[in-house]
Amino acid sequence: MKKIIHTTWSFAIILLCATVLSGAQRSPIKEIKVPAGQTVDLWLGINVSGKLHYVIKARDGKSTLRMWWIIQPLGRVTQLGTRTGAGTLEIPAALQGSVSAKLRGKATVDTIIDIGENVAVDNSLTFHW
Repeated sequence: MKKIIHTTWSFAIILLCATVLSGAQRSPIKEIKVPAGQTVDLWLGINVSGKLHYVIKARDGKSTLRMWWIIQPLGRVTQLGTRTGAGTLEIPAALQGSVSAKLRGKATVDTIIDIGENVAVDNSLTFHW
């Protein structure tokens, strides 16, 4: 059992490092604490596209977190369900009607989530005077 957990954490750390280092825009990995029973904003992006990479660590060892997107301008909610361990999320794109996207999460036990991003500006505008 210890070998499986060690291998999973090693893979998760390698995944986060590789994706953050190969990204269009590098940013530090953020560590966010989610208290038991609480809902927390995990990430907010405006006019960006790309991917988020996460690693979930929970006190109970199950490492699960319920996640969803809130997509503006109309406040649409897209449920992502319960996520476990490490993974990647595609940021909702402008083609899907997204101006901004907020990732939220809710934990049943004390949880820490590490989030790294690989993002680029989705649409740019030039104003000529």
